[in-house]
Amino acid sequence: MSGRAGTPTVIVARSARPGSERAFAVWLEELVDESSRAPGFIGAEIQQPRTGKPNEWITVYRFETAELLDRWLDSPRRQAIIARGAELAEGPAREQVVVIERNLDPVTAIISVRVDPEHLDEYLELYHQIDDAMSRAPGFVRTELFEPVPGTQDDHVVVFTFDGRDHLDAWLDSPERRAIIDRMQPFIESPHLINVVGGFGGWFDLGGATEPKKWKQAVVVLMALYPTVLALTLIDDWILPDPPLAIDILIGNIIGVIILTWFLMPPLTRLLARWLSR
Repeated sequence: MSGRAGTPTVIVARSARPGSERAFAVWLEELVDESSRAPGFIGAEIQQPRTGKPNEWITVYRFETAELLDRWLDSPRRQAIIARGAELAEGPAREQVVVIERNLDPVTAIISVRVDPEHLDEYLELYHQIDDAMSRAPGFVRTELFEPVPGTQDDHVVVFTFDGRDHLDAWLDSPERRAIIDRMQPFIESPHLINVVGGFGGWFDLGGATEPKKWKQAVVVLMALYPTVLALTLIDDWILPDPPLAIDILIGNIIGVIILTWFLMPPLTRLLARWLSR
């Protein structure tokens, strides 16, 4: 890994023993919490099991240098925690050390779709297929599905993040995605796409030397982004029920970025500044 300008990262895949999923999740949280105290720690996240691998959990750790990452991986404290939770896991762990380029900036997209209730099962089956395919795409970070809330939100909202715009665009234009989307079309109405392009910019300038952890940034952005998308979708359906898709996406992008940058993110980051800086 020497000589590459990137962030040394280890991706660890472990399978939970059936019936021990809750204790297994707590054990992984303990590992992540301990890693945050190690020298050179940048960030970590836990990804819950996905379609096709219902028991496999993915943990991602990022460190400043390969040496500090190796020191954490071989540390007695980490080995002790792993030994203590060995009975919760099924089979050996799979570890892959990679380098993530530092100039990559996460980008989040939101798709909101109205699903025909009579074809909900068909839509969900195809959603799981596209979700599984997306998880294998280069640069994939995370995704989440928000189901409708009776009386408040009629749409299914999918939030997904890639490590950069190039990887996001590659996924959006991929033949595999297009094929599944084409099969979805009979079951959905008026898709709305809103992108947050190029990471979080100056939204998290807290006046300190340390940047907030990426997962905390993601949580705060989602807190502001989700109600913004929901409100824009409801207003859009009310004012312009059937606009051209390209114009709809452009208007949503412009208004969403303006609302987040100048109205929502500044007070939200000030309110949560103490938590973000920890």
